[in-house]
Amino acid sequence: MLPDSRQSRIVVSRAFTAVTVAILAMLIWFSLRLAAMRIFQVDECGNVVVARILANGQARTTLGAIDLFQIPLALLAKGASRSIDIFVSARFVMVELFWLNILLMTLATGERLRSKGGLIAFAGAATLAPLWDYGFEIRHDNLLLTGILLMWCCIRLRPPSVHAYFITGALSVALQFIAFKAFVYTIPISAALLICPPPGTTTQGWKLAAGWVIGAVLTLGAVRWIYGAWGIWEIFTQGARWLTGVSTSGQHRFAPWLTLARLLGQAPLLLAFCAAGVIALASQFTRRRIVALSWEGTLPEFLLLTIALLALAINPTPYPYNLLLVVPYAYLFAFRYARTLSGEFRLQGALAPLAASLLLFGHLAPFGMATVRHVEFSNGRQEGLMRMAENLTDPVRDPVYDGTGLVPTRRIVDPRAFLHSLTIAALSDGSGPRFRELMASNPPAVVIPSYRTDGLPEKEWNYVDNHYVSLADDFRVLGKVLPPGGGEFEVIHAGRYRISTLEGSDLAGTYPEGMKGLMTPENPGKLSGQLDGIDCTNETVELTVGTHHLNCDSDTQPAIVWVGPRLKRIHRFASGDHQQLFVNWY
Repeated sequence: MLPDSRQSRIVVSRAFTAVTVAILAMLIWFSLRLAAMRIFQVDECGNVVVARILANGQARTTLGAIDLFQIPLALLAKGASRSIDIFVSARFVMVELFWLNILLMTLATGERLRSKGGLIAFAGAATLAPLWDYGFEIRHDNLLLTGILLMWCCIRLRPPSVHAYFITGALSVALQFIAFKAFVYTIPISAALLICPPPGTTTQGWKLAAGWVIGAVLTLGAVRWIYGAWGIWEIFTQGARWLTGVSTSGQHRFAPWLTLARLLGQAPLLLAFCAAGVIALASQFTRRRIVALSWEGTLPEFLLLTIALLALAINPTPYPYNLLLVVPYAYLFAFRYARTLSGEFRLQGALAPLAASLLLFGHLAPFGMATVRHVEFSNGRQEGLMRMAENLTDPVRDPVYDGTGLVPTRRIVDPRAFLHSLTIAALSDGSGPRFRELMASNPPAVVIPSYRTDGLPEKEWNYVDNHYVSLADDFRVLGKVLPPGGGEFEVIHAGRYRISTLEGSDLAGTYPEGMKGLMTPENPGKLSGQLDGIDCTNETVELTVGTHHLNCDSDTQPAIVWVGPRLKRIHRFASGDHQQLFVNWY
């Protein structure tokens, strides 16, 4: 029989493993749930709508650069009839990428995956709150992180070989076509690899360098062929020049402090270990400079983290999602430093409860509070607006406008009408077509306001006020409310409209708000009058573009409301707040 002390350690170890695996299984389930129900962000909409445009063979209508990330998204978007299906499919792909990144982070720590240390490293990486904020959103930063972690694993896990250099060269080129900012990471990593190869290799330096160059050249050729096959090489180069101009213009710049401040509440223990690791590294330089300046120890991870922080500092718009390219490297640095501490301190006696308390209150509790909050931000309202917009429009004839691309299965008004902090000024200051001009040239049947449309000047938004009616604060359709007795109105987009009294029009403000309004009987809205000299016998009529005249009883106020190709009546619509349709910085 085993001694009691050894047997008890085995039992404790197995119990720890079982509990950790169970928690990780719950986290995987929770990530799938969040991917399906969490609110979509405007950047995700932008990626999805470009993928849809690419899938439909209309790439030349887009203004920005099309990257390698959006090409596989186009395969998901091809043939989809519902917008929500595209979003959810892309989100589930991103969940798989999210857990792949967690796995690569674990491997990059140097721990064996099936060991206790590997399990701890995996659990620690899987409970980094900033990764849960953005790690399975539909954005190219996640794929960029995958590529950088793959490069790092090629460097750090075993003595370098020609194959490893080939892979790093290939990734260095491929990542540049995934994200414009990739060069900030790939150039320093590749330079360090070529100038100062990690120890342990027996291959001559020129062969290693040749492997890197061959990988880079072959990948460049492959990418060029892919872009040529899709017919988008010119679009990519034009978009890359535009991004270069924007990034160096100095406009819309702000400091990264608000972004970095999120780490104080979300990952305080990670910050503490990073700070301690920096102090320890500085101490090594004063005592053993030669040892400190090597691939051994924590210096490589510190330099990688430094590169990420510098990239954040020079980024003109360091939004919080950029933490995706900071936190993983901070974790690698902190974990390798913590591993050096484990050799000096044994967690026995009084130290074990202290370490457990630090882990609980410095890492797990902040992670739990930061992650659970996502449940409060559902995409249910967004899905409802997508579905309603699709029910009210024909995919060929009727555009939808929201300025973000929330409804990718419907035509857009004009690529120049997308709203972004870098482009919105052109819609109102005269440097490009004005917003009202784009709307008038290709009138949408549905308009979905959001916080981004609030950035338009009032005189530009007046076009919407004059030609659209509100079913809710965040949903408008073509139509007009006339004064009592009727009058003239202009139709700017031909199609089916419902003619009714204002009380029975289902427009916002014509019934009580909340569930009471949705549950009370609807007003039939029957209108007695004449449209263009013909008696109104049907509620729904086909109206052509131009001026029409409606007259009715002087005590009746009529309403004309778009109902699209299929509906006879829209019916009452749950209220919403256009400023909460997308929620940033929460």
